Amino acid sequence: MPIGFHGLVASSGSASCKLMTLRMGKLQGQFVVENCHQLTAGHNRIRIAKGDPVNQKIPFSNFEKPLSDDPASSYTMPSHLYLDPSVYEIEKRQIFAKTWHYIGHESHVADVGDYLTLTIGDDRVFVIRDQSRGLCGFHNVCRHRAHQLLEGAGNVRSIVCPYHAWTYKTDGSLHHARFGGEMANFNPEEFCLPEISVEVVHGLIFVNVDINAPGIATLAPGFADDMQTYIPKLSQLKPVEQFAFDGGDAPYWSANWKVVVDNYVECYHCHHAHPALANIMVMNSYEHTVADQWARQISTQSRQNNSAYTFSENDDVQIAAYWYLFPTTSIWLVPGSANLFVLAMMPIDHERTVFSGHRFALEGAVEGDEDVQRAVYLNEILGPEDQRLCESVQQGLRSSSYNQGRFMVDPARSGTAEHGVHQFHRLVLESLAKAEDGQAR
Repeated sequence: MPIGFHGLVASSGSASCKLMTLRMGKLQGQFVVENCHQLTAGHNRIRIAKGDPVNQKIPFSNFEKPLSDDPASSYTMPSHLYLDPSVYEIEKRQIFAKTWHYIGHESHVADVGDYLTLTIGDDRVFVIRDQSRGLCGFHNVCRHRAHQLLEGAGNVRSIVCPYHAWTYKTDGSLHHARFGGEMANFNPEEFCLPEISVEVVHGLIFVNVDINAPGIATLAPGFADDMQTYIPKLSQLKPVEQFAFDGGDAPYWSANWKVVVDNYVECYHCHHAHPALANIMVMNSYEHTVADQWARQISTQSRQNNSAYTFSENDDVQIAAYWYLFPTTSIWLVPGSANLFVLAMMPIDHERTVFSGHRFALEGAVEGDEDVQRAVYLNEILGPEDQRLCESVQQGLRSSSYNQGRFMVDPARSGTAEHGVHQFHRLVLESLAKAEDGQAR
């Protein structure tokens, strides 16, 4: 177990419910497209009729130009994988329902009954601190008639469905269902809330719809240790506010989630598209490390006096670093007072993405003028710059003139090369290929 990696196991709860907080059963069966769509792979078109199993029809490996193992000779994913709504339907099953997603911090659920909610594709989930002070995760759907149980974040003594008042304990067992006691064949144990997987890394809570999913340490070895190495005062940082990385005009970006991730996992665009950011960082010190299901970009040198905001040589953070955990989690810090930003790049649908999460600081820290300058730069300049870039790309992907691009990678795999985007495309296609091959994970 890596240093700083902590898994919290909830109480066993009702034995008949067979509650095991950190693991949840695999999704079973094939996913079926509800409507008829056409998908393009190179010059090949395949028509998916209503009711056809997707995992027998989608050509995820047959491209006009190859997406090879070597980023320097590889082409990008074709545009239809960003545009077709039926591709997103498959991603919901093959990617989002089988991977880890950030939901919040331990301090958000410090007391018994504290809960957080999250929507992952079609799955609404929540985590809650149970009576034994363990951390549990469940599907946020009533077992009676499928109404949502909890909204947002808060604290409850018990989980009461707003529809028909079915009531669950914090361990997920059904406590009360009106008329249930008068029905001879009604068994409350049949209606425990299905669990999801929950893990905690350095206080950050991650959830996975797949109860049998391998842990983060298995899927992303070295990820937790790398954070510990580069984030000053990591154990002392606490979330101080919600943070949305956008222009503020809308609560989402008008771009496919993969466009947003593509932009986040490279700094090939930084010199030209983010001149103030490139002025903070000493770009010839920029490095980009790619590992299993995670990556990290880092500028090990920075300039206190720059065109974005000023900071002191005595401040805790003198570097800029950006971690990515497949598929939706971004974790980053920038120079200045101790800070951390943990955001999810979570799709709403195939062409809209929410890029939001939490800003972290030292507990009780008083913000100064430099902190205000930094916040203005991030909120009013850097975020809108990235949003405009991604929304322009989304429009360009629709052009009849475009299908695939090239990864720009130098022999040294320098920090501003695009091998991180290549890794991301490979991870996406590896997941989608399982639908094509009919493989289950």
